[in-house]
Order: sequence, then C-alpha cells, then structure tokens
Amino acid sequence: MAAFAAVVAVIFVSSAIVYDRLRVIETATSWRVHTAQVLETLQMAMDAMLDQETGVRGYMVSGNEISLEPYQSGGNAFTAAMRTLKDLTADNPAQQSRLDELNELAMQWRSGVAEREIALMAKPETREDARALGISVAGKTAMDRVRTKVDEIARVQRDLLAKRAAVQEQAYATAYTMIILGGGASLIVALLIGVLLTRLITVPITRMTNVMAALAKGDTSIEVPRGVRSDEIGAMAKAVQVFKESIVERHRAQAELAHVNRVATMGQLAASIAHEVNQPIGATVTNAQAALRWLGARTPDLDEVREALDQIVRDGKRAGDVVRRIHALVKKAPERRERFDLNEAMLEVVAVTRSEVLRHGVSLQTHFATGLPRVQGDRTQVQQVILKLILNAVEAMSGSRAGKRELLIRTRRDGSDAVLVAIRDSGPGLDPTNMDRVFEPFYTTKPEGMGMGLAICRSIIDAHGGRLWVAANKPRGAVFRFTLPGERDETMPAKPAAQAPVG
Repeated sequence: MAAFAAVVAVIFVSSAIVYDRLRVIETATSWRVHTAQVLETLQMAMDAMLDQETGVRGYMVSGNEISLEPYQSGGNAFTAAMRTLKDLTADNPAQQSRLDELNELAMQWRSGVAEREIALMAKPETREDARALGISVAGKTAMDRVRTKVDEIARVQRDLLAKRAAVQEQAYATAYTMIILGGGASLIVALLIGVLLTRLITVPITRMTNVMAALAKGDTSIEVPRGVRSDEIGAMAKAVQVFKESIVERHRAQAELAHVNRVATMGQLAASIAHEVNQPIGATVTNAQAALRWLGARTPDLDEVREALDQIVRDGKRAGDVVRRIHALVKKAPERRERFDLNEAMLEVVAVTRSEVLRHGVSLQTHFATGLPRVQGDRTQVQQVILKLILNAVEAMSGSRAGKRELLIRTRRDGSDAVLVAIRDSGPGLDPTNMDRVFEPFYTTKPEGMGMGLAICRSIIDAHGGRLWVAANKPRGAVFRFTLPGERDETMPAKPAAQAPVG
C-alpha cells in the first residue's frame, strides 16, 4: 500500500506541475497572439500614415483632387487602427499614453502640414507656396516624429513578446522535465514494487505452492517455509503446516490400519500357515530319523545318510522361506520404495496362500506375461493387495456350491509402460447395484467384516500411481483388476507364460 501510495503521489505531483505549466503556456500563447495583433495593428496605422503622405504628395505633383483619395482613406484607416490599438492595450497605461502621443503627433502633421499644403494647392496663386512647404523641413520633421513614436511603441511590444516567449519556453521546458522525471520516478517505484511483490509475495507463494504439490504427491519430508509474518502469507504458511501435519497423521493412521488389516488377514491364514510350516518340519523329523537308522545299521550307509541330511537342509530352508514370507507380510515397517519384479512378488503370495486354496477346493491357475517392466513402490504393500484379493476370492467361492471353484491370476502389459493384474474367480459375484461401493470405507457384505480391506487396497494402489477396479466375470463371479506404472524401456527376464495349476 505504501508503494502504491508513492506511485499515486508521484503521478499526482508531476501531473499538477505539468497542468500548471500548461496553463502558463496557454496564457503565454494567448498573450503572444495579443502582442502580435498589437504589432500588426500598429503597422496598419503606420501604413495609413504613409498612405496619407503619399496622397498629399500626389496632389502636390498633379494638382488633381482625385490624388487626395489615399489621403482620405488613410485617415479613416488610421483612426480605425488607433481605436483598435486603444482597445488592445486597455490594460497597459504606459502604452495608452504612448498611443495618445502618437495620435497627437499624427494630428499635428495633418493640421500643421498636410491640411495647409492642400489648402495652398487649392488656389493657383499659392501653389508655389504649397510646393515650397512640401519640400520644407517642417513636413519631414513631423512625419519623422510619427515614425519615431511608432517605433517606440513597437519596440515596447516586441520586448513584451520576447518576455512572453521566454515564459512560454520555460513553461515548456518545465513541463517536459516533469513528464520525464515523473515517468522515471513512476518506473523506479514500479520496479521497486515489482521487487517487493516478488520477494514478499510471489516467492513465498511459489514456495508454498511447491510444498503443497509435493504434499499432494505424498512427500511429507518437505519442509514448510516458516516465518513470523502476520499477514495472509503467514496465515497460508500456517495452513500449509496444518495440512502437512494432517497428511502425516493420516499416513500414520493408514499405516496402522493397513498393519491391522494384514494381521487380521494372516489370522485367516492361521491354519494354512500351520500346515505350510508343519510340512517341512515333519519332513525334517522323518529324514532325521531315517539318517539315524542308516547310521545305526551294522554297516552304516553313508550315502543314504548324506541324502537324508540334504533333505533336512532343503526342508529347513523351505520352512525358513515360509516364515520369512509371513514375517514380511505381517511386520510393521515404514514404506519402502524399490524396483521389483511384480511376477516374483505375486509368486511369493501364491506360495503363502497355497494351502488355503487347497483346503477350500479351489483350482488356481496363473498366467504371467513375459518381459514385464519392473514396478516402483513398496513390495510388501503391493503383496498385501494381492493377498487380500486372493483371500476374498477364495472366501467368496467357498460359500458357493454351484459349479467349479476356479481362480485365475493374470499379468500383462497395459499400454507401453504399465502392468495390469487381473484376479478372476467363479464365485457368486457382486450385487451390480452395490458394485461401486465395495471400495468405500466400512462397507462390507460379511457379517463380521470391518469394511476396510478393499478401501485400504485401493488407497495403496492409488498411492503407487495405479488404479483398482472391479467388474462382473462371465458367466459368474467377479474380476478385480489393478494397474501399476512400470519403468520405461526396462524389461524383466522372461517368466513362464503359464504356471502349473494348484489343486
């Protein structure tokens, strides 16, 4: 506001000065025109005097009264010119006095010289006297006085004209100077305003916009510009800080909820987990007993013992892999972005759910496309989505007695650099009227469900820049699909196009 007031003040002051100078210029121009009229009228008066003198001389030469016509018209013109001069110089007493003196000298020439010469020329006997008077010094002296007075009056008017011209030029110079100075001052103030706006408003707003864009993309590590400003920018910074804190808190709550959902899902797999762990443990015990028997024989068969021990090692690794996969799915860990092979991540989930699939009599087939690009994201979170969709499909089919229970998992390219995953079941399907609501928080069709599983799955896929949706399967069942962006121009080693069916 202060800068804006400064611009207004500069413009107002410069405009006021320019306006004042323009008035001076207008007044000086008017007076210059007036003075020019005075000089022009004064010249007309002098020309009228010369016409009178010419008329008298012509009459003196020719003796014809027609020659006196210039004398008569010149007298009338002189009288009219003097009247005009008196009007034009009404505000100048000194010039009025000089004009009175000029008129008096003109009358003296008329009465003392011109009228006498005309009267003498009218009589033949006195014409020589008239001509003698015409060439005398008296006539020339009287006319010289008139010329001298006219020159005096003209010189005074020219001095006035020069002064008024100087005033006009000075006013022009002042106006031009103020226009330039005012424009320059306005430009400087405008530049200062631009700098102030940039430093105090534009830069902070740009920083805040960048922070909000980063927060919108999920980057909560970015710092919100802080300050002690009490204006709108300070209020915006506080609002952005609150926005950041709310996003951080929401991510924390979402992570907690996702962890709870993973634990609950693993609770559903408790029997399958026990079966998966018991199998390699039981095989280990059996092989250990066999090895002891071969060692206790009268002639120990070391080859059989070695083979049994190899089986024990393999079964131990198998049990360790099962525990590792379960731990990875259940553990509560911060989000970790990495590049990974989606086919491999899905195979790990399929291995975890294999016993659950078999227990419910479901036939599982996988068709994984070759050469898929790697995806960028949190491997555990993506596996959680896959695990939830598989278990939902198995649970949906376990309550249906119509037809075969078939589960098909496919992967393929979606466009040039994205990966599409489809999980298709032959269960009872979804109610078409509520199909759009399955991803809403707290919406569930299960008597004991929380209604958060699919909502969390969608939020995870959205956070990875993908999309999750559901459609009806033909002739029955449902198909859940999701996409994940892949890395361009980077493909994975080929995987088998189809995996052996499970169950």
